[in-house]
Amino acid sequence: MRRNVPQIISLVAIVAGLVLFVVTLLGLDRTETIAEARRLGVALPLVLLPSIGWHLLRAFGWYVCFPPDERPGYWRVFRVRLAADSVGYFTIRGVASEPLRVVLLMGRVSPVVSAAATVLERTAMGIMSVVGVGVFAAFAVSSDMLPPAWQSVIRGIAIVSAVVLFLTMLFLMRTGRYFGPLIESIYARTQWRWAGGRTVHAISAVEDLFLKLARTDHRRIQTLVVLSIACYWLMALEVFLVFWAIDQPISLWVGTIVETFTRSASVVGGAIPGNLGALEASNVAVVKALGLAGGGSLALFRRFRSLLFATLGLALYPRDTMTSKPAAPTA
Repeated sequence: MRRNVPQIISLVAIVAGLVLFVVTLLGLDRTETIAEARRLGVALPLVLLPSIGWHLLRAFGWYVCFPPDERPGYWRVFRVRLAADSVGYFTIRGVASEPLRVVLLMGRVSPVVSAAATVLERTAMGIMSVVGVGVFAAFAVSSDMLPPAWQSVIRGIAIVSAVVLFLTMLFLMRTGRYFGPLIESIYARTQWRWAGGRTVHAISAVEDLFLKLARTDHRRIQTLVVLSIACYWLMALEVFLVFWAIDQPISLWVGTIVETFTRSASVVGGAIPGNLGALEASNVAVVKALGLAGGGSLALFRRFRSLLFATLGLALYPRDTMTSKPAAPTA
């Protein structure tokens, strides 16, 4: 049976992830990692607090992206987001999560509204993540904590972040619409069906609402910026707490360097379902580069945390999804 290009890419990504996972596992001191994991288990409730806060803040970020008059309840937003990300965790990143958010809100929120809110939240958080990675990578390069080879890696991350941010800003600084005029021009010249179909009209409607939400309420954007910064620091705090729990205390600044590299590596490993292997390799590699022990424990905790919230998301998804709101009683 012949495989198409997406199937080949997925297969290669899975094989690469498995190889990374096995190589990383073989390079660990398993006796030391098991001993550290036991100490980590005692402090587990405390170490999980940053990730709980991260999920609560990310859900609130999506919540504020909805227009006030069409905004679902926060608890529903939290459960839908967690459930959609749980499914997306086991697939290529972003392929399943975003569309599933829209599907799980059908019957309660217009698909155009939920899609526009999703795009706005992802765009704002993504841009701020690039900003954070670039800024902290630049600071890390100026420090003497990393060996020369890693200085080059971090410098490369800072440069790529700056280029991505510059191109994104050029794109977003344009006035007017982006997608709609292009498709309308194609349809006027070619009369191609796909350029005038319902799907394209729906995408154009999502774009219009997205631009309205992004450009008409500066307080919403300011809130998303603050939430993104808080989420970045929460993940750095998670690293700090893991090392504190295994009796390998580090500074919050070191935790930020670790988070900056692993966040960058997660983009590269995004094609691997569950980021298998890439998560373990990136955490262990940067910790070793900093001359620290405990990389295996950090990777083990982050794998456990991801699986825990993925399981919670599948368990807590709204059972009444895709049903219409109950009709208002008539007098």
